[in-house]
Amino acid sequence: MKKTVFALVLVSLSSSAFAADFSKLAAMKASDIGVKTEAAVVPLPAAPVKEITQVPQDLVYKFNQVKNDIWKLESDTTWLRSDIDRLESTARRIAQTNSADAFFQNDLQRMAMDMNRYNSSAQRLGMDLKNLLNLAQKDQELNRLARDIEMDARSLLNRAQFDIENSTQRLEWAVRGAKPELIGYNAQWQAMDISRYGRDFTWKVRDLSYDAQNLVSKTQP
Repeated sequence: MKKTVFALVLVSLSSSAFAADFSKLAAMKASDIGVKTEAAVVPLPAAPVKEITQVPQDLVYKFNQVKNDIWKLESDTTWLRSDIDRLESTARRIAQTNSADAFFQNDLQRMAMDMNRYNSSAQRLGMDLKNLLNLAQKDQELNRLARDIEMDARSLLNRAQFDIENSTQRLEWAVRGAKPELIGYNAQWQAMDISRYGRDFTWKVRDLSYDAQNLVSKTQP
C-alpha cells in the first residue's frame, strides 16, 4: 500500500514538472512567434513621389506669342539699314550737286514714322516680356521657347546697335550738310528725329535682350 501511494506521488510530481516545462516552452514559442509576426508587419518607408506640375496652356500660348512678335520685328527691320542708307545717299547727292529733290522730305517723314512705329513695337514687346518673367515656370517647353526668344532678341540688338543706329546718325550728318532750301526746311528736324529714334530703339532692344536672357534662366528645369 505504501509503495502504491509513493508511486502515485512520484507520478503526480513528474506530471506537474512536465506541465510546468511545457507551459514555459509554449510561452517561449508564443513569444518568438509574436516578435516575428510583429517584425513582419512593420511597413517599409514609402518611396517619395515626384510631383509633376502641368504648365498651363495659356502660358505656353503667351510664350509663343512673344516669340512670334519678336521674330516679326526682327524680320521687319532686315532691310531698314538699306532704306536709311539710300536716304543718306540722296542727301549727299543733293548737297554735292546743289539740286533739289521734291520727294526727299516726304521720304524722310515716312522713315521717321516707321522708326517711331518700331520703337512702339519694341516698347510693347518689352512689357510683354517682363510679364512673362513674372509668370515663368521651370519647364522644358517654356525653356525651349525662351531660348528662341533670346536668340531673336540678340539678333535684333546686333542689328539695332551696329547697323540701324549708325545709319541714322550718318543720315542726320548728311542732311545737315545740305542747304535747307534744297533739301527742305523740315528735313533737318526729321533727320534728327530719325537719329533719336535709332538711339531709343537700341536702348529698348537692349533691355529686351537682357530680359530674354533672364527668361531663359528662370525657365531652366
